[in-house]
Amino acid sequence: MTSPVIEARNIVKSFGGVRAVDDVSVSVMPGEIHAVIGENGAGKSTLMRILAGVETPDSGSVRIDGKEIENSAKASIDAGISLVHQELSLIPEMTVAENIMLGAFPTNGGWTKTKEMKKIAADTLKEIGVEVDLDERISRLSVALRQFVEIARAVARKPKVLILDEPTATLTPAETDYLLSMLQRLASQGLAIIYISHRIPEVFKICNKVTILRDGKLVTNDSIGDLTPDKVIDQMVGRELHLDLTQRRPARELGELVLSAKGIKAPKVNGIDLEVSKGQIVGLGGLVGAGRTELLRAIIGADPRSAGRVTITSNGKKRVITGYLSAIKAGVAYVPEERRTDGLALTMTVAENIFLPNRKEVSPTGVMPKGKIAAFAKDLSEKVNLRPPEVTREAGQYSGGNQQKIVIAKWLGRKPSFIVLDEPTRGVDVGAKAEIHKLVKELADEGAAVLVISSDLPELLELSDLIHVVRDGKIAGTLTGAEATEKSVMSLAAGEKLVGA
Repeated sequence: MTSPVIEARNIVKSFGGVRAVDDVSVSVMPGEIHAVIGENGAGKSTLMRILAGVETPDSGSVRIDGKEIENSAKASIDAGISLVHQELSLIPEMTVAENIMLGAFPTNGGWTKTKEMKKIAADTLKEIGVEVDLDERISRLSVALRQFVEIARAVARKPKVLILDEPTATLTPAETDYLLSMLQRLASQGLAIIYISHRIPEVFKICNKVTILRDGKLVTNDSIGDLTPDKVIDQMVGRELHLDLTQRRPARELGELVLSAKGIKAPKVNGIDLEVSKGQIVGLGGLVGAGRTELLRAIIGADPRSAGRVTITSNGKKRVITGYLSAIKAGVAYVPEERRTDGLALTMTVAENIFLPNRKEVSPTGVMPKGKIAAFAKDLSEKVNLRPPEVTREAGQYSGGNQQKIVIAKWLGRKPSFIVLDEPTRGVDVGAKAEIHKLVKELADEGAAVLVISSDLPELLELSDLIHVVRDGKIAGTLTGAEATEKSVMSLAAGEKLVGA
């Protein structure tokens, strides 16, 4: 076949006067892996949701095999379009097989044909090359396996077009390589794949063509061979980007000890000591599942500890952390890994989200005038460079990078002494990443103690004054910023000597 399997023609979509997609056309051939990339807020996810029938365009059309399709999720699925969202949509308490067949259960007289359901699910998992117990509940799976089950659910529909939005955001390098090989195998069988990713090396590894969006407009639509990584980034941001992931923070004298965690034990945490001083950024490296997030949450009281003592010292006053509420009162700010479920109320406005932890800061008397709340929120939104800084807009209407900025902004009003960030730029474009890095460094320079978890090694190396590498719930080793390299961190994380480490 030489004609496109899917075409978007002159798509226009606006939200509240802001044009999210502005006259964009794109087409994908059978067997092609087509990247759609751009900064957060460029219009990528909105365009994909229109292709999948989840959003209705103001104008324009979507065609499958040359035939225009009705704008609805059902019509898109029936036409052969499957969308795997960045935020997984599996049902935790249902089994793997049930989730794969969700919405398409084989039935007989209203009863699910369990044997047939399991066979289809097993065949689909075999097709994508993933082994997992069909009867296991989703809640008991790793994040990586959940991602593969989500893809299996999409593939089970036998689509003509598979759309993936940031599918490797939560995966390890090995898991990422496996997924990329899987997609190349599916494409070789004739499946058209639309691939959204902020990870430029992935795009150059597997994609045939690249569509770049900026501010809702189509910037370029080129074959991968006509592009370079530098050219892609330049076209994405449309401005000079000051981002050097190899640049380290200069060495500095330690200030007052802010965090003291001794003998911390919790699920996946096996007796860890940790300290962070004023003005210092401490990084936690390690593989997914090593216990980093569990350690962080145990320290701040978000999850219970079975042993250990945590104190926070701010302005000379020491407080013992017994739970999350006491941590907040002690000046802790927590930016969680899952911003959409743990960090934001998506249906509330930006102003309402920022106001939640800042009631006393906005109005010590308890009187809450809307104008004062809006002004407070706008000031913090501008500090984190929220784009656009519309505090009356729902948080869920913003892109991932802007949502992360809202989560950070809501804590800044409290002037926290200890800031904890779990994967602060996961699923964030290069421009927003640079802005978040700059903000984190500024907060440390202003005196905050900062603890960062990141699976992005260049990010960890750029931000951290000190890196603790976690393996199997313990500190496998500690590296200063000057001596840390990607290989030395991975050597400690993997528990083996790497060449050149």
